[in-house]
Amino acid sequence: MIVLETDKIRKEFGSTVAVNDLSLSIYKGQVWGLIGPNGAGKTTLLRMLATLLRPTSGTAKLLGHNLASNFLAIRKQIGFMPDFFNLYGDLKLWECLEFFAQAYGVEPRRIPDKIKEVLEFVDLQEKRDSLMRHLSRGMVQRMGVAVMLVHEPEIFLLDEPASGLDPKARIQLRQILTRLSRDGKTVIISSHILTEMSGFCSHIAIIDRGSIVVQGSVEEIQSKLSGAIKVIIRVIDNPQQAAEIVSRFPSAKLLTSQDNTITAELVGTESDLAILNTRLVNNGVKVSAFYEEKINLEDLFMKITSNKNEPVQNV
Repeated sequence: MIVLETDKIRKEFGSTVAVNDLSLSIYKGQVWGLIGPNGAGKTTLLRMLATLLRPTSGTAKLLGHNLASNFLAIRKQIGFMPDFFNLYGDLKLWECLEFFAQAYGVEPRRIPDKIKEVLEFVDLQEKRDSLMRHLSRGMVQRMGVAVMLVHEPEIFLLDEPASGLDPKARIQLRQILTRLSRDGKTVIISSHILTEMSGFCSHIAIIDRGSIVVQGSVEEIQSKLSGAIKVIIRVIDNPQQAAEIVSRFPSAKLLTSQDNTITAELVGTESDLAILNTRLVNNGVKVSAFYEEKINLEDLFMKITSNKNEPVQNV
């Protein structure tokens, strides 16, 4: 089910084109990362999707509603967390959530249970009676997610949510967003810090100067660019024998063999991975680990943006 679709959406500020005829199709439950340098147009795109900016041209639909003509219906079904936001510092956490629940029209009898539920979801239940101004930066970001959750939206739009957070707070935030995606929610998150997106996003759109350079699932983009899958193999013994088997495999290229760990590139499909693993085992190699290496989005980004003259791609 497509929950968000844009067709050549464009935003101009005078002579400056912030978003340049951008088209996207996003399905329910997907986690999209909008990746690009500062000034690429990510924030402008998210603000349009959040109905805070009107597109100069083009069309967009969120959950079947037209962005330009039915923005009130859209706002009821999305949660938007900007890069910088203010929550009332003199309110306790539960009071803050009660305020937003009432503003979104949550049924009064459901509000107490909803507050309890979202505070537990973001792991702030012990702070329920604390004042907002006493929270750390990481806790404020988690409260931002709680505010979005209180009216049960289907789409979450987050603009640089990990900006300024320490490593622990970033991990906590990622865990919360991962739980949302597991619950079938659609998450669209922008960032210029690629390490915080690795292993989290199912799909990415790399944006540069207002245009999409490439978009699609992370695995598809990696495969299209390199034509190979990077595989890590760990063995209990006979690493030399294992390396020889890998090097002789028709579609494999041995990259490194150090101690009991072998790294290889495999041009092929998941079936080829299974065949290689079976061949190792059948030759008496005790394989303790055999897996595809997680995509390094920093390498992927540099590879894609190294040639800005290439046409926009859809994968």
